Amino acid sequence: MSHYPVAPRTVLERHTSAAEQLTSLTAALAEDLDRGVWAPGPLEQVLAARLLVACAGDGQLTPARVREAVVEGSVALAYAGGGRLARLLAQVWEVTAHPAPDAEPALSAVMPLLEHVARQTHADGDEL
Repeated sequence: MSHYPVAPRTVLERHTSAAEQLTSLTAALAEDLDRGVWAPGPLEQVLAARLLVACAGDGQLTPARVREAVVEGSVALAYAGGGRLARLLAQVWEVTAHPAPDAEPALSAVMPLLEHVARQTHADGDEL
C-alpha cells in the first residue's frame, strides 16, 4: 500500500496535439480581435508584420522565423496585450519545430490572423 493517496481518475484526459492547441488558440484570438475584446499594441503589430515579411517568399512559418520574431519582441512581448501573441507564437514554434500530419491547417489559419494584427491602426489612424 502506498503512503501517498491518489484519487482515482474517472475520466481520462485526451491528449491535445500541438496543432489542435494552435487551432484553438488562433480561433480564440481571432474572435477576440474581431469583437474588440483584444487589441494588439504597437509591438505586436510590428512583430506580426515582420513575421509576415519573413514568410513572404515561400509563405511558410518556420521555427527560425518564429524564434526571430519572439526574440525581437524580447521580454516585453510576454506582457504586451496580456501575452496573447507571445503564446500564439510559442505554439506556432512548437508546431513548426515538431511537424505533424495535422499541422498544415492549423498553420494556415495563423497567417490571416497575423495579417489582421499587422494591419491594425494606431489611434491616430496611421498604419504600421
